Amino acid sequence: MVTVVSSRVVHRRQEAHIYAVIRGGDFLLPHFHHRFSRVDKIWQISRICSIFPQQFRPSDNFSEATMSETRNIVVLGVAWAGLGTAHHICKHLLPKLKSSGSGKYVLHLVDPSTHFWWHVAAPRQICSAEGNVSFEKSFVPIKDGFKQYTNLQDSLVFHQASASALDTQSRKVTLTKPDGSTESLEYWALIISTGVRTPTPLTGFQGDHTVSQNALREANTKLKSAQVIVVSGGGPVGVETAGELGAHFGGKAKIVLVTAGKKLLPVFNESRAKKAESLLKKLGVEVRYNTKVNGQNDLGNGKTEVLLSSGEPIQADVYIPAFGVQPNTEWLPNDLKDNKGFVSTNEKTLRVDKAGARVYAAGDVSGVDSGGVMNMYSSLPVLHANIDHDLLSEAKAGNVAEKTYNFVPKETQFVPVGPKTGVAAFNGWSVPGFVVSFAKGRDYMVSRMDGFTEGKKW
Repeated sequence: MVTVVSSRVVHRRQEAHIYAVIRGGDFLLPHFHHRFSRVDKIWQISRICSIFPQQFRPSDNFSEATMSETRNIVVLGVAWAGLGTAHHICKHLLPKLKSSGSGKYVLHLVDPSTHFWWHVAAPRQICSAEGNVSFEKSFVPIKDGFKQYTNLQDSLVFHQASASALDTQSRKVTLTKPDGSTESLEYWALIISTGVRTPTPLTGFQGDHTVSQNALREANTKLKSAQVIVVSGGGPVGVETAGELGAHFGGKAKIVLVTAGKKLLPVFNESRAKKAESLLKKLGVEVRYNTKVNGQNDLGNGKTEVLLSSGEPIQADVYIPAFGVQPNTEWLPNDLKDNKGFVSTNEKTLRVDKAGARVYAAGDVSGVDSGGVMNMYSSLPVLHANIDHDLLSEAKAGNVAEKTYNFVPKETQFVPVGPKTGVAAFNGWSVPGFVVSFAKGRDYMVSRMDGFTEGKKW
């Protein structure tokens, strides 16, 4: 039996080397015209086999991969960095790999949620998930963004699952599905982009998207009658949330923002931090510094007792923790994590060298910078170039120059304080409040979400 395994054009468009497998052995048939259909090639090879069997010899340069081999490119986590990387692969890498004749390539997208959430808008959605930040606009099915790749549909597989174990020796990742069942997925290339989780589903994913939607609905309901609200965290999410609450209530509720720091917004200098405090106070928000939340108790009457490091408890109708994140890496072997639990990533190449060839970390979980969307804009082009370089070189399908990531901390951040103003800096330069409102505060950039969901950015 003769099966054509691959056709590869060697420099000249008019000639190709056709490889065949005959009874388990690999043989080389030179000088076949690559324009023949697969059926023609099989017929021609069969004919030659019957006439000139003595002319077949084992090929010294037969590709390590055959068309019967499936090379899985697995993206673990398809939000933000993982989503951008998946779109890059579909737009720029997978078509080249598929046409190389070096094997069958399949892109596997793995995420515990079926939907992408533009959680940049969470501070406003906590108050009201309607209007320009409605669920319909800010939660979209991940699969929908990949329907545009009509020629790749046989090479795309979505798994609603979470990574639960990794074996770098066998190059397999274990996936756990929502029903608790597991599957093992072998990978040829692996992108770890499982992200970080926030202390509440109000501001970030904790499983399927419905968990956050339900939490937001509950918050919307509670806030309708709330009189005391506590927000903990002096970073952007805490300040934005407190600002949205202040604008929403207009002084009709007591809103307390507590931070363990000496000032708000650690990225900013003292004057910009003071400006943020001033804007919050104008909206009726009380700011307390050098104060930690040591714990919380559910009082059973719909209220939460918030225990402050000052010794003062506050009975809050709504408590929103908006401080700190934890990397989603519990499933990784310890030798692949740094001392903070992030992926042990080469900070220059964004490869995970300890995990073997063709393993990478993308976005916040990589721990190579301070995280966030702005840093992702800088790191992903480097990651994509190095993925392209490695995979195309391995497949002998092209050459892409490697890139190096150099993270330099910058005073760059846009923080709305209510819908009409905010505090911002770009590379250390101050940005007026009305620009913050125009760029972000109006709809928290939901209207630009398709740059990610449709891959237009990449």
